[in-house]
Amino acid sequence: MMKSFRLTFLLLSLTIVAKAQVELSKKGQTAIVTYEKYFEENKDVHLKEFLELVSMPTVSSLQANRPDIDKAAAWIVKKLQAIGMTTAQVMQTDGPPVVYGSWEGAKGKPTVLIYAHYDVQPVKESEWTIPPFEPKVVDGKIFGRGTSDDKCGVMIPIWAVEAILKKDKALPVNVKFLFEGEEEVGGPNLHKFMINNKELLKADFALNADGGQYSESIPSICMAFRGSAQLEFNVKTANYDAHSGSFGGKTANAVKATSEIIASFYNKNGSVAVAGFYDNVPAITAAEREMIAKVPYDAAADMKELGSTADVGDTNYTALEKLWYRPTLEIVGMQGGYTAVEGFNNIIPGSATARITCRLVGSQKGDEVIQAIVKHIGKNTPAGATVTYKFRPGWAHPIKFPSDNKAYNYVANALTTVFGRPPLQTGEGGSVGSLVDIKEALGLDAYSFGVAIPDERYHAANEFLRLSSIRKGQMLYCNYFMYVGEQEDKAKK
Repeated sequence: MMKSFRLTFLLLSLTIVAKAQVELSKKGQTAIVTYEKYFEENKDVHLKEFLELVSMPTVSSLQANRPDIDKAAAWIVKKLQAIGMTTAQVMQTDGPPVVYGSWEGAKGKPTVLIYAHYDVQPVKESEWTIPPFEPKVVDGKIFGRGTSDDKCGVMIPIWAVEAILKKDKALPVNVKFLFEGEEEVGGPNLHKFMINNKELLKADFALNADGGQYSESIPSICMAFRGSAQLEFNVKTANYDAHSGSFGGKTANAVKATSEIIASFYNKNGSVAVAGFYDNVPAITAAEREMIAKVPYDAAADMKELGSTADVGDTNYTALEKLWYRPTLEIVGMQGGYTAVEGFNNIIPGSATARITCRLVGSQKGDEVIQAIVKHIGKNTPAGATVTYKFRPGWAHPIKFPSDNKAYNYVANALTTVFGRPPLQTGEGGSVGSLVDIKEALGLDAYSFGVAIPDERYHAANEFLRLSSIRKGQMLYCNYFMYVGEQEDKAKK
């Protein structure tokens, strides 16, 4: 789940779901009570399982961690088999494998496809208070890389299916699991996998377990995501780092050259100066601006949370306009010269590297945006420097979701039941490319149905998941399965 900070979870609309909540039948409500009792009886077992999965360093961006990814995939398959799934298997792609599982014993009932990912972001261990892959529970929070993003998204729906099968020996709907192993690097192979397995993945509804809620007490459904594309470039000015006394003043400096290239990306008003960057970016509509004007955005509170001191970017747009409807070009990493924590080395760096992430909107295509940046760099490379590139395979499309169909209403009803209030509609400045793949390959809108909370530091050091979110998520899925089964039965009568 490429998610972001609290700012991205502000309301897309102040309008709360208008439809009244539809309650489960008495039989369904009784069943829900038995499922919750099962979760309570097995909470220690489930926590132990979760800690075991989190302890596996499934960092998809590092080839050295591929054995851990394969180990985790096999572990998930074993768990799916243990709970009684009809099918559970590791399926190979051109990258990390997909884990697929299914239970299709509900004849004549709809099928729900649940997406999540078991890979995680890399870590900088020196920034963690506990080892990131030695998860630990502290004050009601489970600390560890992948706890919130997105191994909870893998395990919570599995536990929900487990409870129902243990108690009822059957599910009220058919369920298929699709767990990806490379979401955190853009999921370059998922689309091909889904196209090649359309019949296997065929479903009536889809849920995105790589999602979150507005807060512990306020549910939300994310209605829009930006896309993303990545690029790494290396600037070389010499074969090695030169002595700053012997060669200083006449030798090109790779760090300086890289900084000049980066500075050339932006205009004085904060907009991106790369020619063609804004091609295929739609204008913000009057309706969108009217909606944003109603949002109670507190810039001071947002900056306080981040520890920042200024709102930056294109001055022609407000903060929320920039976040939800405008593309970005961000420098996400830079390295060159002597960067050890201590000491000082008098050198002229001979090479430097920078990494870029672009967030995409509208009809922007990642490959076209990256090529525009490469062309810009070529025109703005200082004398004495040469540039080489490392291209990331694949890119994530932007996507929006409708709120006028029963798929949305089923999700909203489950959230209302568990949280005791209707969900807010939210936006997300980050990207989940798999949602586009699901839409394009299967024709389904995969609505967000996860339990992550914005302050849980996903992608950062000291990531955590609230223990309370596990139970809440388990009940969400049980209510959803029961509700969809009952409503679809009613529709046939």
